[in-house]
This record gives sequence, structure tokens and C-alpha cells, in this order.
Amino acid sequence: MMLASMALRGMSWMLLSCLMLLSQVQGEDAQDKILSPRISCPKGSKAYGSYCYALFKTPKPWIDADLACQKRPSGHLASVLSGAEGSFVSSLIRSNAINYQYVWIGLHDPTLGLEPNGGGWEWSSTDVLDYFNWERNPSSASDRGYCGSVSRSSGFLKWRDYSCDVQLPYVCKFKD
Repeated sequence: MMLASMALRGMSWMLLSCLMLLSQVQGEDAQDKILSPRISCPKGSKAYGSYCYALFKTPKPWIDADLACQKRPSGHLASVLSGAEGSFVSSLIRSNAINYQYVWIGLHDPTLGLEPNGGGWEWSSTDVLDYFNWERNPSSASDRGYCGSVSRSSGFLKWRDYSCDVQLPYVCKFKD
């Protein structure tokens, strides 16, 4: 009886170990599927998730940049909805070696600061703004701008409010 009980415990441990290993392997497969490009993007752009992203080096004011992005299907200046997407956008910009301190993304405040605590900020694509990565608080700066950029000083990872009329390179996000 004692031998059977020990064998049963040994089998239970082996079964549990196999199940844990199986769930780990399946989790890795699922992660690979999420990160692997499932779409083909036009030349000069890169896929991330189900979107294509392109950096345009010809500088434009924020509104003109967003209008240029809208010429593509579901296109807008890039919304950055997670840290992982932010890292992707940052690497896209850094791989193109531009000489600008800022690059436009799709963040803007159409209320021009009238909403308290920076509550007027939104994505031009109408994506939900529930991930934040500000380099500085846009509602307390003395030189406030109402359009969003990513800054060279943060490795193009953090957001910075900037004057909408300044001509900057920009990142578009679109379906193809």
C-alpha cells in the first residue's frame, strides 16, 4: 500500500510538471503569433500587429501630417497604445537616423488646454487614450503645445507636447 501511494504521488508530480511545461510552450507560441507580422505592408513601411507604420522625413505641421496619413486606408498619425507599440515606433524612427529633436505622433489636444489636468488630449485616430507616457506634464508647462510628438532626448519613447505649427517628420499608422 505504501509503495502504491508513493508511485501515485510520483505520477501526480510528473503529470503536473508536464502540464506546466505544455502551458509554457503554448504561451510562447501564442506570443510569437501576436508579435509576428500577419500582414504585408508597402515598401518603406513596417508591420506591427495588424497595422503598417511609416516614418515620413519631409517635415510638415501636425495637421498637414495627419491629413497626409489619412490618404492611406484607416490612416492617421500613429497612436501609441502600449509600451510595446511605443518601443516599435521608437525603433522605426531611430533606424532612420533623422536630425530632428521631435517627431509627430497622433496625439493632440483640440480643446487647447481648456480641459482641466490635460483631459482634452486624444488620438487623431479616435483610439482610446488609456496608456500614457509623457516626458513632462503637458498641462503645467509654461511653453505648452497642443500637438504630440516623441522626443529624441527620451530615445523617441516619451511623449512631448509641442507647437502644432512647427514642421516635423511624422509617423503614420495605417491598414493596407
